[in-house]
Amino acid sequence: MSIRVGDQIPSTHKKVYQRALAEREFAADSIHNDQYTRSRGYPGALVSAYVLTGYISELMVNFFGQSWLSTGKYQLAFVGKGLQQGDQITCGGVVTAIDELPDGDQAVQLDVWIEKHGARPVLGRASGVLRAATAGRALAQAN
Repeated sequence: MSIRVGDQIPSTHKKVYQRALAEREFAADSIHNDQYTRSRGYPGALVSAYVLTGYISELMVNFFGQSWLSTGKYQLAFVGKGLQQGDQITCGGVVTAIDELPDGDQAVQLDVWIEKHGARPVLGRASGVLRAATAGRALAQAN
């Protein structure tokens, strides 16, 4: 079994939750304030980027294993109406490039996203090293 460009990696499904949005009040002009964001045309308060990057990190750890923690990188863009508390989301990715490394490992690049109702308010690119010793697990999940 081998991974190929174009393969989708196993997705994760979540209900967005940020404890701070549930437990505290934000300034009147904060993007984390429902009234403020609704007055600006958003469906509600925006979930913090650090929460959303955590969802992408989980996706990457599931795929790369522990090597993600020392070899992983990502760059994300936040677009459109964002994500709000309680949204049902899918985090996904597709392999865009693979470089074989001398030790049998693979440097893998991916396009990644968070999707909600067909829209992708979080888009990005990620890369990491898929270790030969753990590649079977990631490959089995991807196929």
